Amino acid sequence: MIHIPENLDTSPTADLLKPFEIFETWSRVSADTSPDDAEPLVLDCARRLAADPGGDAAHVWVAGLAEMVLYLAGQPTAEAERAAVEALLAAASVFGERSCAHESHPYEEEFGELAEDDPLWLGLPTSYLFADLPDRPRQDADLCPVNIAGIARVTADMIRPFSADGIPMVVPEDHTSSVENLSSILCDYPNREPGPTLESNADVGDSLATKGARAGYVITQHASCWYAVYRIAERSVFDAMIEGLEAVLPKLGDPSACTHGDDEHPDPEFESADIAEIGFHLRSPGGRAELREVLDEYPPDAWLCPRYLRDLADEALTELRTAHTSKFGVRNTTALDGMYVQPDGSVDIDVLTQCVIDGDDFDEAPENIAAWAARRHASSDDPHERLVLLLLTLWVTQVRDLPYGVGREVRALLSTVDPAPLETACPHGDEHVDEHADKHVDERLRRWDKRGFAAHLRHLYAPDSFPAPEAAPAAADVWGCPRFLAAWARDLVLRLDEAYRWMDQEDGYEGSAFSREQ
Repeated sequence: MIHIPENLDTSPTADLLKPFEIFETWSRVSADTSPDDAEPLVLDCARRLAADPGGDAAHVWVAGLAEMVLYLAGQPTAEAERAAVEALLAAASVFGERSCAHESHPYEEEFGELAEDDPLWLGLPTSYLFADLPDRPRQDADLCPVNIAGIARVTADMIRPFSADGIPMVVPEDHTSSVENLSSILCDYPNREPGPTLESNADVGDSLATKGARAGYVITQHASCWYAVYRIAERSVFDAMIEGLEAVLPKLGDPSACTHGDDEHPDPEFESADIAEIGFHLRSPGGRAELREVLDEYPPDAWLCPRYLRDLADEALTELRTAHTSKFGVRNTTALDGMYVQPDGSVDIDVLTQCVIDGDDFDEAPENIAAWAARRHASSDDPHERLVLLLLTLWVTQVRDLPYGVGREVRALLSTVDPAPLETACPHGDEHVDEHADKHVDERLRRWDKRGFAAHLRHLYAPDSFPAPEAAPAAADVWGCPRFLAAWARDLVLRLDEAYRWMDQEDGYEGSAFSREQ
């Protein structure tokens, strides 16, 4: 480690070698620097600044702490954080009382781009505070008290969010557009494709360098969780959200350090637009300055509380992992025999069809029926039951957007339907696609009218127990027509191939024969 002299000469006539050796030492301190190497440099720099926060060399020590912000904004020791923030705020106070005649200052030029979730975020540049640089001659406002005070405030706020007053309310443009996009999704009126947006928001990498960025990330992920669970079918979105939260969780700090009462933690059930704004504005000094003006219900530091954030992250992870298993895993249908098989071994077609009719968009029962029917079809040796189970599976697949875990099994069954009859005529002519409701295999009836199709399926399976529907008496030979079944199966297999194409690629599945032909 380089020795830093007690009385550093920073005058215009000073030898520049020594200050730049010191500057290079500070600039090499990063988020990955070990505390053994970083802490002595931080504490020495903070001590010197605190000793004379308005002195002739104060700008050097402010620049030093600003250069080490990657370490200080990450996970420094409490002593280093406290010393750095207190020294910076003391300098900001002294220099902030001094007036100037400049219309703008160098730190303001970079301020609007200080997005702390940007992988390239490095804090404010400060090398120009040391001397003239070959590619940047010293400007009149460089050592202006207002510029030094601004750097000190912003650096303190990046280390400890909401610690400094007087920061400009300037939000990075990327965050403004992110707020708009996420708000539209959380309000359920997305202005762009939700899946890629949520996946991009979840992809943290090494970009959460500060407490503010990590807090904002957890808050937006928690707020996005419900939409993913109920609206998103892409596995990559869930993978990204789960991996991101798992990565940030250990970096949220010690929950036992929480000093808030239970009623002092923010209610996570904020309005969707508000929570999107809070989540992204927490990720920049300018955004936090804007939040100061509106977050009057809870103390600002409560949004960064380790216990509060860990609770949000744990809750979101539980929901996402459960949904991941349900949507993309193998469903356990062993208990369904007791629900849908009668004592004599026959299928309870009435209960089965009624479950499909009654199931809403969020009810997993129809999806489970599709998986159960596909599995029972594979093990049944009764041709009539196999036909009914195939029709049941086709019907559920038609009227539901099956999750990938269920859809893979269903597609495997539908892909076994012989496609050869598609090339031949059948006795039923064009009746399979007739548009009139009084035709017994009317397309609208079999695909969209749940109650109508259920009535046909019940009668087909158990004609002695369920009378034929009055409007369209069906014949078993029509429902079992190979050409009819092949066409319906082909249409649904192609639809599933399209819906699952990215997940299929991840799993090494090349698509069905129908897709390959196309």
